[in-house]
Amino acid sequence: MCQNRYDSNAATQQRFEELKNHYKKRRDDFRNNPRSSIELEAWRNQDNDVAYNLLRQYPLSPNDKRPEGQGFCHTLVIPKNRVYNVVDPSATADNCELLNEMHKHFVDFWQTDQGKEKILARAKRAIDDQDKKLRNAPAPPSNSQSASPVYDEATRKNVFDHFDKLKEPFKKLEAKDFRFAFHVFPDNSIGHLHMHVFPHQEMFREVSTKVYDWKTVPLDAILEVERA
Repeated sequence: MCQNRYDSNAATQQRFEELKNHYKKRRDDFRNNPRSSIELEAWRNQDNDVAYNLLRQYPLSPNDKRPEGQGFCHTLVIPKNRVYNVVDPSATADNCELLNEMHKHFVDFWQTDQGKEKILARAKRAIDDQDKKLRNAPAPPSNSQSASPVYDEATRKNVFDHFDKLKEPFKKLEAKDFRFAFHVFPDNSIGHLHMHVFPHQEMFREVSTKVYDWKTVPLDAILEVERA
């Protein structure tokens, strides 16, 4: 079993059990619904590649809920073989071999000499791309009723300062300091199996969104359900 289980205190243990039950219900609903097998087979027969859009990882203001990053250097592990979602039987076949392989892939990569630097470099490039896009975006009309926050220089400085503050502590993390988790169908937004990996300590999540935590099911919870 992976060593990134929720903390052992009563509140977090209760949350872990709730997420286990959430996964089991979603899995059973999917596998017991006759339409699921039809839709899944149609999806598998598609030839088009899956496209991923780079979404903003930092909020523009304290009330900005649009970023989707759940933690500093939020990373996705994506298998090469096409698997729809973690509720797909092929995802948990052979005693969850694929899920364990995805977990091992990240852990092995993290422990390489260049693993941490490559993840940080990719995250920095994402921030730079976002910064360029936002700085070049046209300003809303003065009479606009839009609630979109303004990307000003103070906010921009906070983003880069935050990255610089966390990059060194980030490199000192061990594999056990990360959360490995999945968004379970129908609560997923991407129709391709992927594992979310991000640091679970609060200091690495202070500007990240937490609106998706309710559907972020830890790998350990899925393994416990499947091996019961």
